[in-house]
Amino acid sequence: MKKALYTLVIGLVMVFVLIGCEKEVFDINPTMEAYYIESVQLPTVTIDSVKSFSSKLNTFVTNHPVAKEHRRYEQIQDNINTATLKITITVNTEYDGETIIKF
Repeated sequence: MKKALYTLVIGLVMVFVLIGCEKEVFDINPTMEAYYIESVQLPTVTIDSVKSFSSKLNTFVTNHPVAKEHRRYEQIQDNINTATLKITITVNTEYDGETIIKF
């Protein structure tokens, strides 16, 4: 009886330790939350800034592969994709000369 109780207690302790470790794996990257907050602002910045952010994120994910399992990873990728689809057209309204239109 004591042996069975001892085995049960050890088993329960192992289960709690494993559950605790699994939670740490996902919470070990609070940086992903910061990346998400930064990615929300991407549509308002230049394409060079988007590329820089994307490179920074890819480096982080390469160094910490578990970050791909973070709940915000897909949302960050969507924000990057949305920001890279924008088209900016700049028109110079200053013209030093005459406009000649021939028909």
